[in-house]
Amino acid sequence: MADAPQGPISIRSRIAALNLEEIHAPAPGTKPAFSYEQSTANKKKPPPPPPPAQRPTVQPRQQTVNNPPILSHDHANSSPHTVGNQPIESRPSPPNVPPSLPPRLPPRSNTSASLSAPSLPPRKGSDSSLQRKDSDESISTTASGFSAVSIGSTRTSVSGAADRGPSFYKVRAPAYDPASLPPLPPKKTPEEPKQSATLKAIRSPSNTVSNRILPPQLPSRPPLPSRQSSRSPATSEEEAQPSQPPQPPRRLPPLPKRSALEFGLNKATETPPPIPSNRPSDKSVADTSGPPPVPLSSRPNLDAIMRSKPRPGAVGFCLKCRDFSRADEHAARFPRGNLPSSDVGWLAHQLTSPFPSATDKARVIFTWLHHNIDYDTHSFFGGNICGSTPERTVTTGLAVCEGYAGLFSALALKAGLESVVISGDGKGYGHVPLKPGEPIPAFKSNHAWNAVRIDHGEWKLIDCCWGAGNVQGPHVPYERNFKAYWFTMDNNEFGLTHYPSDRSHFYRLDGRTLSWEEYMTEDVGERLTVYSAATPDHGIGERTFQPAMKQIKVYDPQEGPMIRFQFSAVCPHWDNEKHGKGKPYQMVLHVGGRDGRKTDWVAFQTDGKSWWLDMNRVELGCPGQKVSVYAVTSINNKDARGVGYAEYQAKKGKSAMGFGGVAMWELV
Repeated sequence: MADAPQGPISIRSRIAALNLEEIHAPAPGTKPAFSYEQSTANKKKPPPPPPPAQRPTVQPRQQTVNNPPILSHDHANSSPHTVGNQPIESRPSPPNVPPSLPPRLPPRSNTSASLSAPSLPPRKGSDSSLQRKDSDESISTTASGFSAVSIGSTRTSVSGAADRGPSFYKVRAPAYDPASLPPLPPKKTPEEPKQSATLKAIRSPSNTVSNRILPPQLPSRPPLPSRQSSRSPATSEEEAQPSQPPQPPRRLPPLPKRSALEFGLNKATETPPPIPSNRPSDKSVADTSGPPPVPLSSRPNLDAIMRSKPRPGAVGFCLKCRDFSRADEHAARFPRGNLPSSDVGWLAHQLTSPFPSATDKARVIFTWLHHNIDYDTHSFFGGNICGSTPERTVTTGLAVCEGYAGLFSALALKAGLESVVISGDGKGYGHVPLKPGEPIPAFKSNHAWNAVRIDHGEWKLIDCCWGAGNVQGPHVPYERNFKAYWFTMDNNEFGLTHYPSDRSHFYRLDGRTLSWEEYMTEDVGERLTVYSAATPDHGIGERTFQPAMKQIKVYDPQEGPMIRFQFSAVCPHWDNEKHGKGKPYQMVLHVGGRDGRKTDWVAFQTDGKSWWLDMNRVELGCPGQKVSVYAVTSINNKDARGVGYAEYQAKKGKSAMGFGGVAMWELV
């Protein structure tokens, strides 16, 4: 046999041949389609097979979205694998030589043979789902050294490495013949859209007209009988006779026009009253029994009402004359030694929970610090001040200005208030005013205070350290002295003794921002000395004293011989009996007399809001002496509250009197 394999056959090739024969058993008497024999390199390559006959043209089919695109014969022939991977008859080729591709088909033409080819049955619509089966094709990469055939696989794919081992023919599918395909089932006729459940409920079979036939016409409605007339029966019978034509409706004559005054009157019995010739006078109206006129004298005065309403700075909003007695009493009920712990949150709740007002909450914390925290004079004068936490301040009961401010903000924040700690310069203990012409020193932060948001959204400046007591010296114990005016003082006056490091923390009522030079030169030459009892005991404002400077010239040709001493209450609506500690004391000016030889106690005149006194400069005393304001606190060892100017003048020099210092000047 010429086509029989030559030479010995390897076990590998024999196993591959047996596998192929088991799958694709050849028909009896047919020539095997594959050869696995090894050939020499100089064996001639057989001629390519003749091109197949011209294939019938395939009718184009409608492309759908769901169906995969149809490839042409050229694309199908160029694919490395055919449909189903089925073998086709081919002539054997020498081994190690890749099979040649068949020649390209000639271009298709619309000939009679192509037109007479059988057409494909119509495809199903795009709604039919396509089910693809997984391919049994074996995939072999170039990294693999064995083909699917060589490892005993029943699949027909081969290795892709052509330069390693023997090469085999690729399997080809038989020629594609559309006529041999079974006919497709006919397409389903489109069904009518289904009616919804709601539409089915509305349209029942009973009211559906079949074959689009209209229902028969119903007989017309019989005419309604004519309405019986309201006339007499005889007239009705005459109208019922068909011989007489219908009479037109009878119209009533129009009614005569009547005046509006005639309505409600009976013409037969009543007549309208005559119209008066002139209007009645005011005197005649007053004499009648009508209602009295509205008294204009009792009409409310809008200006008086507006003046009585509280305004910013008035009694309702003024902190200086506001009653804080309840908050101050509540703050004294929680001494530091009786607290269960140093918990700031618990203490803040106990102090502020009874007060809904933000101002009262801030005030009760301010007062509690006075009762329970002392200034740490030992650390201050010893130069070993260290930072302190709010809990430590509560535990030790000692703090400097920073500790006061920090504990206040901690309690305020726990109570739901807005508060900040402000640092800067404070004209407190050790401050020496500048002398005229003295250079301005550089800014230095040496103090701390607070700003808290109170009622009406106002940011209020307060100083808990200065309001708690007095620092008297390095070897003198700290003095607890409650000065509430460091809580009630307005921000403009507060800013004259406190200069913040952050210029946004002035919170002045006029919105101004003072410069450092203006702040330091405000008290050049030193202001007068105002004692601490002036405001809490007497309700006198510290910045209301005139003259404002401490030194007074005995001989001043420019100012004249007369000089006025005056001062006022802390606010225009201050009532010392209502807002202070009781009825006011009588105020006197202690002078040295001419040449300082005749001491005198000259009484001030007052209207209850202000005090004033005019004196000749030469009557004040000699240079080096002092001029002071005193309050007459006792007469004959009795409280002198309420003693007026006349009573004082009557008892002057005749009764024993006690005095309390308020302010002081120096004569130069």
